[in-house]
Amino acid sequence: MQALIQNYHRLLRELGPVYQRNVYKQMEATSRVVGIVGQRGIGKTTYVLNYLAKNYKDDHRALYVSADDLYFSGNNLVDLVEQFINQYNGKLLCIDEIHKYPNWSREIKNIYDRHKRFKIIFSGSSSIDLIKEKYDLSRRAVLRHLPGLSFREFLEIELKIVLPVLTLKNVVSARIKSFDEISSIPKLLGLLKKYFEIGYYPIFMEHKEKQAVFEALAGVIEKVIHVDISSYYSLKTSTLPIFKKILYFIHTAKPSSINVNKIAKNLSKDYSDVSNYLEIMRDSGLLRFLLSDKSSHSLIRSTEKVYLNNTNLAYALEAETGKQVEIGAARELFVATNMENAGLKPMHSKIGDIFCSNYIFEIGGKNKDASQIKDAKNAYIVCDDILNGDVKKIPLYLFGFLY
Repeated sequence: MQALIQNYHRLLRELGPVYQRNVYKQMEATSRVVGIVGQRGIGKTTYVLNYLAKNYKDDHRALYVSADDLYFSGNNLVDLVEQFINQYNGKLLCIDEIHKYPNWSREIKNIYDRHKRFKIIFSGSSSIDLIKEKYDLSRRAVLRHLPGLSFREFLEIELKIVLPVLTLKNVVSARIKSFDEISSIPKLLGLLKKYFEIGYYPIFMEHKEKQAVFEALAGVIEKVIHVDISSYYSLKTSTLPIFKKILYFIHTAKPSSINVNKIAKNLSKDYSDVSNYLEIMRDSGLLRFLLSDKSSHSLIRSTEKVYLNNTNLAYALEAETGKQVEIGAARELFVATNMENAGLKPMHSKIGDIFCSNYIFEIGGKNKDASQIKDAKNAYIVCDDILNGDVKKIPLYLFGFLY
């Protein structure tokens, strides 16, 4: 245990300054078991260490461990907690990479039931594991989802300024009354393009070169497929290349209604298999679905559009394949991602591109006209490459201020 304690304090010393995201406040919970869910590379470890540094910096009653530490090759969590409580009056254990620990949910349940004043915060890269295993902890654990950086957060980090969070109503009203503190930011539209490419993951703060970020993201994709998906679903190695092929297919496709048959035919795979693969990739943070407003027991049947999870993954694949990002899909994905991460529920619109909170949004470039939505109520054009809106047009970048 002493080695675990020493490693924890070393990590705290090496942490350095951490950008304090607004979402950090939303992550905290009074529950004795809190799970931090998010994609690989999104900053879960940083969040946990930052939480400890702010709340338990000089308190020996808190401990951080990684579930893949060699310590656990001969020891288990239950015994660690017993020893931590008895020797250090332990109150909090933070466990990173929890999905790498066998039978983790059962042991956490045992700890919860035995120690009424002990708290656990766990995190893991595979949202599939955490969400499905949570059913064993349904009366005990609270899950918190950590999203990628918003455009607003990216600007705050890049420019060292403080910017407002906007509601969707604020964004819609900005077509008439602009937010000058935002629209007057120098090179704002250029920074938006940079965000599309590398700004969603905190990885960009570690690398000076754009290509290095793309390579790091390519590594994230490989680990999700060959580590997370492979181990959880116990898939044969020969099956794994299909996931990369699906990513390539979606990367090169224009935004349109999802057609599982088309994907299956293109890849020479069975419809049901492809449907299953798409859901796996969505759960593991590689894809994002835009659902219809019709009720359906099948996730795939209620899915109208399928995208890569965020624009950074699209540009990483562009760097890898040489095939350009479909800008229309990237614009739609930017809006849908920011809405979902802000707790809103964007859905597919038969009139425009996205329906959300009784608004219809048709998304395009600066010359996009309103002919498609001219007869619809509460319908607006969302335009890229403009700084200020008008009666019908909303600048695209404003959707990056929803959280």
